[in-house]
Amino acid sequence: MLRLLIRFLGLLLLAGGFAALIVDGTRSLAGDGLHVTPLSEGAADLFPAQMKAFRIALEEKAPQIWASIVFALLLAPLSLTLTGLGGLLIALSRKRRRAIDYPLR
Repeated sequence: MLRLLIRFLGLLLLAGGFAALIVDGTRSLAGDGLHVTPLSEGAADLFPAQMKAFRIALEEKAPQIWASIVFALLLAPLSLTLTGLGGLLIALSRKRRRAIDYPLR
């Protein structure tokens, strides 16, 4: 049952990554230039209050982590991030192959 939920979440993330890619492509064609939506912009659109609270809490407790690691991760393209996470979840939800025991000759 857990494998089904993980695979479903992976498919949702893949669909979201594809939709973000379509939106970026449409904006790029309409604007006569490359437009890539960063993860921070997508997260701020979906969860504005939580992102602000997350940033404030992290800047208070560990400002060097916010300045280097988290800020760099939030600059990653939204479509690439969602597609990568979705693919990872789908790969993790696959059944493992059983080892085939060949008889010794």
